[in-house]
Amino acid sequence: MPIVVFGLNHNTAPLDVREKLYVPETAVPDLVREFKKEDIGEAVILSTCNRTEFYFSCDDFERSFKKFYQLLVEHFGLKPEWLEQYTYIFRNEDTYRHLFLVASGLDSMVMGEPQILGQVKDAYRLATDNSATGFLLDKVFHRTFNVAKRIRTETRIGYNPVSISSMATELAKKIFGELKEKTILVVGVGEMCEIALKNFKKEGVGEIFITNRTFRNAQALAENIAGIPRPFDDLPNLLTTVDMVLTSTGSEKPLIDTSLVSGVMRKRKYKPLFLIDIAVPRDVEPAVNDVANVYLYDIDDLKNLSQYHLKDRLKESERAHAIVEEEVARFVTWIQQLDTNPLISKIYERVEEMRGRELKKALQKLKDVDEETVRSIDILTKGIVNKLVHPHVALIRQNGSPTVLEIMKKVFRIEEEDEKDMDNRHKG
Repeated sequence: MPIVVFGLNHNTAPLDVREKLYVPETAVPDLVREFKKEDIGEAVILSTCNRTEFYFSCDDFERSFKKFYQLLVEHFGLKPEWLEQYTYIFRNEDTYRHLFLVASGLDSMVMGEPQILGQVKDAYRLATDNSATGFLLDKVFHRTFNVAKRIRTETRIGYNPVSISSMATELAKKIFGELKEKTILVVGVGEMCEIALKNFKKEGVGEIFITNRTFRNAQALAENIAGIPRPFDDLPNLLTTVDMVLTSTGSEKPLIDTSLVSGVMRKRKYKPLFLIDIAVPRDVEPAVNDVANVYLYDIDDLKNLSQYHLKDRLKESERAHAIVEEEVARFVTWIQQLDTNPLISKIYERVEEMRGRELKKALQKLKDVDEETVRSIDILTKGIVNKLVHPHVALIRQNGSPTVLEIMKKVFRIEEEDEKDMDNRHKG
């Protein structure tokens, strides 16, 4: 079964194309259901401000990919020529390499940035919560997390981490020089805004206002870090008084448009207004930049700034890439062993089915369990199962005699139908 990644990122597509293929977390379950309906196979969707990628595993690549491609065109209303021009597709070994690089921050706009690993983990969690992964993608992503951890441990690629949010603060310093006298409005309460707030606080800004469509969330962020919470309805008044706006929300449409800003600028008597929009899709209408004395920067404008931090990380990047190549070779060997011994693959599938059923039963009995606890239980049970299965798999690899194979079939209750399935796979 091939493992494939299809996607686009900040290196292959401009922002106006990336935001059209952006998949909000709330839309993932429906999209995954569409994949299942079309029998596309296992799937994980990773969508961030800089990339949208679809990882999937399927029996018949040509058939599944044709359906997948058609589904993307229909679901997102994309032009087929855009998909051909701005996207990439990797299979098998190239997929493992790409995912290892992504999760380690080596394929990020800011090399080594720490947020991406958490985003990859969230994407995988969302897929598993919607029963969209199986044996192969589970193995690929768990190996990915181990590779990313190893790179963080054995290199300094993440030393003194730089993120999109911290670069937004750096851009603000380049605009104003000193931030101590300046008033700043932060629109949104997500991780990007939270990191930016911490950085603004370190720089000793004059005043920070926080607004969000859900006011209590703005209040909570203001209490935890710094700032003055304001209702979202106050946005026009806030734009009239602040020096700079940093925005990063999950809105699917612009929150700040040309009409709003034109009215605001008249009230400001055209005192310069700076906006840094690090949201995807964008929170600020691009035409706002045409209003007199308004200066709009988006996430792609930060790309040039990120190059200043590249020199310090290039040496560590070489070491990290060497680790990735080593881990890719190891994983390819592991996959090849599965192909040689289809019984091993069947055993893993069987125990994963059993683990999944038992976990589901246990969670149904537990009440008021939060997502973090569920995730911890899931990881714990996978670890236990893998440790129990490993000695049996090792025995098959060391001594794949007919006697050993027959014993293992009985131990893991591999039935006659399963054997036929394994034979068909092996012949294929």
